[in-house]
Amino acid sequence: MPLYLAVGGGGDVVMAAALAGEEAVGQIPWERYVVDPEPGPVPPPSLREVLDLGNGLYLATPRSFAERGGRLFKTQGMCVAEALQKSVYLVDPYRRPSELAKALVRFDKIIGVDVGGDVLGVGCEESLRSPLADAYGLAVLAKASELGVEAELWVMSPGADGELSLEYLIRRVAEAAREGGLLGTVGLDSKQVEVLEKLVKRCVTEASAVAVRAFKGEYGPAHIRGGARLVEIGACALIGFKFSPKALLKLNKAARLIYESDAPIDKAADLLIENGIPTELHLEQLLAKGLDIYAALEELKKKKSC
Repeated sequence: MPLYLAVGGGGDVVMAAALAGEEAVGQIPWERYVVDPEPGPVPPPSLREVLDLGNGLYLATPRSFAERGGRLFKTQGMCVAEALQKSVYLVDPYRRPSELAKALVRFDKIIGVDVGGDVLGVGCEESLRSPLADAYGLAVLAKASELGVEAELWVMSPGADGELSLEYLIRRVAEAAREGGLLGTVGLDSKQVEVLEKLVKRCVTEASAVAVRAFKGEYGPAHIRGGARLVEIGACALIGFKFSPKALLKLNKAARLIYESDAPIDKAADLLIENGIPTELHLEQLLAKGLDIYAALEELKKKKSC
């Protein structure tokens, strides 16, 4: 059985579910700040009404929810479970990538899904705000492939999260191709977009919604994240690129550092900032201290150095 695993946080699992159809869907349960203002991924003790499968793998049902910081909410994977009336796997990123990879050997194939293309970055690009979840997910996929699991990383709707530009991402695709890491392309069909539209109406995601907007004929620049980011809506939002995880490690410095140290996500964040790569965890920690988004971003910008 293949698993479509959203390697980024937030609403990437919505796209993964649309691609998966009847196959298994999973996510790293890390919510955007507007859903869960507590910094970092949702830890296992905060998960409610889930089945513990062992070794950092959990199964959420339509009844599942999270309780954290005095708030009750559903992760977007739980939202998908409720909307589609199917179970969704949750992985514990507070485990080492090698540990989590062992938990995923039950699947004969893992397709990592990243909406926007942060995973194609180095990790410290000026416009990149959230390299950590994708880099950690890439490290897990690379470890899983070493255990004999067929693994791929799909970058869907390049540029749709407003972090790395489409022009830059296409150049990075070419670099991956020169490394022998480009495996092919994938496109959304009308049935998948129908599922995607159903999910974006119920779950919290803006990047995955860009594909729906493009399919309906919208074209041109648009703001997301409350006006904080600009995206280009167009036909490129309906396609994706398939990569070898091991080849992408050569391009993604953040993922390579996590892979080599085999660090769980919180320790990985410390490692990355020591190497000039501030992450979304550091951003959330500053926001939790009361800084506004622009002050927090300026603070982190001082720590970036590729």
